[in-house]
Amino acid sequence: MLIQANRIDSDGFIIEPVIVLLTDVLQSDVISVSVPEGTYIPKWTGSEWIEGATEEYKNAVDNPQSDPSELEVLRQENTLLKAQVQASSDRSDFQEELISEMAMLVYP
Repeated sequence: MLIQANRIDSDGFIIEPVIVLLTDVLQSDVISVSVPEGTYIPKWTGSEWIEGATEEYKNAVDNPQSDPSELEVLRQENTLLKAQVQASSDRSDFQEELISEMAMLVYP
């Protein structure tokens, strides 16, 4: 009978799945014990599989950060452009007031 086993590296992480006979004598780097469900990055300790993934890795897999949609990018750009137009308008109003005040001083 054929079964699936896993070849591991020197750190205990899976390199590749391998097919072996149930009666085969396995090399030390081939593990026939099944990997538990829900394991992100299985790691063999010599007697059991443990979780080899960091919390940061698991969070990144469970909650992938998606790029903002095109609509969201356009909304952000629109908000920025509105602020720039308002700042330009305010600056223009200030300059007009300044010129008007200077004219009053020069031409009483």
